[in-house]
Amino acid sequence: MEGLTVKAFGMIAEKLPEQEFKFPKKKDTEELLNSLYNEYPDLKELDFSLAVNQQLIQENTSLEGDEEIALLPPFSGG
Repeated sequence: MEGLTVKAFGMIAEKLPEQEFKFPKKKDTEELLNSLYNEYPDLKELDFSLAVNQQLIQENTSLEGDEEIALLPPFSGG
């Protein structure tokens, strides 16, 4: 299956059926998050960061459709 590769880590992975899975193409990260929340409602309860191709993002980002998406739990550090 073509599309996005989604990888979940930590407590986020516990809310999903698999730690890594393919997800249909989306035009941007906002559309992706909405689709993930619809498919996996338990994600709405969690605080997590999104990375696209190993780059943390803070705002809506366009997607080509073959990116690697990481759902990252909060982390502390300095």
